[in-house]
Amino acid sequence: MAQQIYPFDAFSVRELNLQLMKKIGYSVNSKSDCAKLSELIFKQGLGLISQSTLYRILLYNKEHKPFYNTLSIITQFLGYIDWEDFCKKIHRKKEFSYRNGQVSNAQLEKSLLYQCIQLKNYRPLEALFNNLDEVDQEAKDSIILTIFDSLLVSPNTVSFFKHFYENTFIKEEFFELGVDPAFRIANYDEGFNLYLRNYKPNSSKKDLQSFIFGNCVLLRHYYVKGKFDKALAIGKQLYFNLIISENELEEMCLFPRMRYLSSNLLYLRLTKSKPIVITDCVIGLLKYAKAVYTALDAFDKRIVFYTIAEVFTQAKIDYIYQEQLKFIFVNEFELFPKGLIDKPLQKVITYFEPNGLLMQRP
Repeated sequence: MAQQIYPFDAFSVRELNLQLMKKIGYSVNSKSDCAKLSELIFKQGLGLISQSTLYRILLYNKEHKPFYNTLSIITQFLGYIDWEDFCKKIHRKKEFSYRNGQVSNAQLEKSLLYQCIQLKNYRPLEALFNNLDEVDQEAKDSIILTIFDSLLVSPNTVSFFKHFYENTFIKEEFFELGVDPAFRIANYDEGFNLYLRNYKPNSSKKDLQSFIFGNCVLLRHYYVKGKFDKALAIGKQLYFNLIISENELEEMCLFPRMRYLSSNLLYLRLTKSKPIVITDCVIGLLKYAKAVYTALDAFDKRIVFYTIAEVFTQAKIDYIYQEQLKFIFVNEFELFPKGLIDKPLQKVITYFEPNGLLMQRP
């Protein structure tokens, strides 16, 4: 009965793949990926689904009609009750998208949100953004991705940023949750500078955390792009002008805290610090990762590894320390395809990407 109500179709498989990608850190598109997923599902005590069955389901062979129980096991791995529970929630997301003018996943220009951005007709967007408090996160994610895609092809990005930088949804969902370290949207750095106007580091814990988050994002961007004067100016704000206690740092959410601790390496490079100072910072980060490791859940471990690993590669930290970092998180490599731990750190990082939205727009 449940299979008749919620059939196995392209839409449900696409959503299934997206959620699996968020959970395990990589897209399932080969038989070896399916073999690893089969192993992870079995280790979670949900039963055995063969590699070949997963391959037919997730790469969507429409001629294949999987058993309801098989689909339920996969969705239970994602935290749902069963296949029906999963389908109810993704169809609710689809209905929400339709009600808000997104009628096609394939054709962006058919989205009402896209048209409003292109025409700079912002009043309907204000109404939408200000009424999302009770909306499921999956639906919010869909809106963020549509905004991202729309701004990516828009000549009006500055206009959009100036209009909405104080809006709570844009601040917390688009800039924070939906941050794009690749800065692919035109004038994205100007958007972040506007975002930072909202926060005074001495006003509150939240302001301090957001101030650190936004400036670390900009520091990383300018450093990677070789805009060292801008990167240095931001580094001075964070590591010279800002006075922050150890208690204040530990009270922050993990992501901005780790960005702050790790990005110090970039600042030390920019200020041409002595090798011994840089080495001390590297060793300090490794010690910190070891100290917090056991208290972290699986997702937080990805955050710690990712933020340190990314800066190690950007700052060209010695190979021996890169290997030590991988060793601390050796158990996490069991979640990924065989042999990943032997690859250079630069090749490993993307598997640990902790931002689910970026996984959908790699």
